[in-house]
Amino acid sequence: MKTSKHDAHAKQLPTERIQFGSSEAFVELVRMYSSQLYKVSLRILRNHADAEDNLQNVLFKAYGKIHRFEGRSHISTWLVSIAINEALMQIRSRRIQLLTRDLQTFEDADGMPTQVSDGHANPERCYIAKELVAKAFAGLPPSVVDLFIRNKGEGWTQRELARENGITISSVKSRIFKARGRMQKQLEAVC
Repeated sequence: MKTSKHDAHAKQLPTERIQFGSSEAFVELVRMYSSQLYKVSLRILRNHADAEDNLQNVLFKAYGKIHRFEGRSHISTWLVSIAINEALMQIRSRRIQLLTRDLQTFEDADGMPTQVSDGHANPERCYIAKELVAKAFAGLPPSVVDLFIRNKGEGWTQRELARENGITISSVKSRIFKARGRMQKQLEAVC
């Protein structure tokens, strides 16, 4: 039985169809991952309205940059990394606005800003931490990075990871343990 071009096109992954310009495939992708992306955003931003805004930003960015997705990891991993980055940028932007407002409020008699202490995490320190994480992941196989992110970043259980990847729980534990060891060596070389 022969398959038509349409049948072959329909069997492609949503990302491949999106890259070919299929808006229906993008809608399918949105249906599949919106809930997960919203939960990740809410965990970071701790506010429903901000999480909804972040979800919209993530979907907009993903649609505009889907051509850059190379398929080396699951599409969900790529989308979650966009969600995390967008949420962190939103937090940084908010803190910078607060700091700027505080500096304008706290000027001394000479019109010079006084020393203001922000009780929040230092954006520079957050950036450095993000860079260190990227260096720690450098050189690890994409499948191991995917396991690690799903386990630690997305909260998947080891049983879920084993089932998803068709491997044993022992294999998942072993891969995560080895990944931690390699990441530690990578960070020791940097620090």
